[in-house]
Amino acid sequence: MMKLRIVLLLLSWLLAAAAGAGAREVLLQSGETYREDDLIVTCQATAAAGQAMAPLSLTECQYWDDFNKKCLFEKNILTYRNLECVEECQHWDSFRNTCYYQTRCTFHPDHESFVRTVCAEFDDFKHKCLRTRETKIGPSGRGRR
Repeated sequence: MMKLRIVLLLLSWLLAAAAGAGAREVLLQSGETYREDDLIVTCQATAAAGQAMAPLSLTECQYWDDFNKKCLFEKNILTYRNLECVEECQHWDSFRNTCYYQTRCTFHPDHESFVRTVCAEFDDFKHKCLRTRETKIGPSGRGRR
């Protein structure tokens, strides 16, 4: 009888612990930032009537140093409605832990689109981007108002 009570007590404790380990909700005010490990979430203000909203920016660790337990380079994920553009290290030197070229995202609110700039030709000896390429992310403009 005593063993049954101990087993039931352990079972109820495990269920209570499992229930507390679920998803969490974090509510942010405009301008507030939430950080946990390598995730950073920033709440941006909503646009006034007639103004386009700014993209949401999330920062995430792209290159992590396991030995020193720190982030060596953070990428930036920009989101606007259903569009996403990532600013990340395109040319990383793992020996020197250095980013030689980072992609760029430019948001154009009047077109509700991003332009992503990447390095199309990179000189590995001089560690320089010789030629860039831009790609539009967003509506094509056809059939729009």
